[in-house]
Amino acid sequence: MKTINVNALAALVRAHARQELEEHRVGLKEVVVHQNGRCVYREFFGANDTPQKPVLFRAASMTKPITTAAVIQLVDRGLLDLNDPVARFYPQMKQMQVAAVKDGRITALRPAQNEIRVADLLCHTSGVGSEPVLSALQETTVRLPLDEALPLIAAQPLAFEPRTAQSYSPTDAFDLAAGIVEAVAGLPFDEYLKRRLFEPLNMVDTTFAPSEEQWTRMAPMHERTEQGLSATAALTEHCVFNDMIPARMAAGAGLATTADDYCRFAEMLCRGGTAPDGAPVLTAASVAQMASPHVPESIMPGSERWGLGMRVVVGSDYQHGLGVGCFGWSGAYGTHFWVDPQNRISVVMMKNSLYDGGAGNRSACMLERDVAACLR
Repeated sequence: MKTINVNALAALVRAHARQELEEHRVGLKEVVVHQNGRCVYREFFGANDTPQKPVLFRAASMTKPITTAAVIQLVDRGLLDLNDPVARFYPQMKQMQVAAVKDGRITALRPAQNEIRVADLLCHTSGVGSEPVLSALQETTVRLPLDEALPLIAAQPLAFEPRTAQSYSPTDAFDLAAGIVEAVAGLPFDEYLKRRLFEPLNMVDTTFAPSEEQWTRMAPMHERTEQGLSATAALTEHCVFNDMIPARMAAGAGLATTADDYCRFAEMLCRGGTAPDGAPVLTAASVAQMASPHVPESIMPGSERWGLGMRVVVGSDYQHGLGVGCFGWSGAYGTHFWVDPQNRISVVMMKNSLYDGGAGNRSACMLERDVAACLR
């Protein structure tokens, strides 16, 4: 096992953060690094002083690993199987249609040959809510609560034959997974997360619906003007992700959280499913399953493949320094985390920006390289 040279890491991260701030590429950024269950580095950038209270950030797609953990808990309890057909919970999905799209329009439909499994929802092989069908559909569910959105999502045609391809599902596939959690657990999705994940992990600020007090601590959304200067983007009031209302509970994108909260989740994964106080949240076998590639190389070649709700580094040629077996994910607004199980490291980076977000954003890749460079 390699150890982080903390002084070297601090110097690199600070230098790169200063550069980003000088170039107006970030507004606020928070970085927290744990190794062996101990916080070895944390710093807040972009403010004159470290905030007195934790700042909330829009997690965006870093919601997906949390939704996945909720599903996996039900698997651990024997209430669900990843190979269960989704039609068990959504009978209307027994006979799905695969769409052909041309010039941004659906031009034909054909019956799907493969049933969608629960696992397909979590590793982007279901065809639900993926491009090019996603852009071709006219209807939208952003202003509907989750229970009203689910039947519309289930009725959408698929982008491809399940398990013959992979294409990112921003939230719809994970929303169906949230509906399955509700059906199996007998609880609203947000209530399930609160009882089974957030309270055991002491994630006190993670929510689809921030309180008025929490909104006062929400990071402003950064953007970069055409002149290369920082600005604050105007967003729909009290919507965490795009224009989605809180009751939509977008299971692939809708949570707000803090660096502290997400670190507790990441550290639980790093500890093999155990909370910092020793309470079991997931089994070690289930964490390993989440962190293993579930998509064959034939449909996803390269150094990264989908695990369950996260990407997994599978090749030593990964260009930003993470080793084989590291896993994690990012968010559209710039959030990023990963776990390095071999070196018992978890890293969480929080920022919210319309300029440089999503998987592979510059800040995230730079931080991966910084941590890798400081392992001895």
